[in-house]
Amino acid sequence: MVKCDIHGWMSGVLAVFDHPFFAVTGDDGTFSLDGLPPGDYVVEAWHEILGTQVHTVSVTADGMSEIAVAFDSM
Repeated sequence: MVKCDIHGWMSGVLAVFDHPFFAVTGDDGTFSLDGLPPGDYVVEAWHEILGTQVHTVSVTADGMSEIAVAFDSM
């Protein structure tokens, strides 16, 4: 985490990956991971206040699969 020592509300989170597969959601909450090979994967969704959710998904040979992630609002 990167933060400002003067303004407590100024902060940011950095994530470093050893692979090219990550995504940030769009305004409508959707995301995609292009070029992901078929197989079983673990998807972790993180929200700075509402926590983390972990889901397992199987990507098929046609490259399409869906999961639904919903966080309870505060």
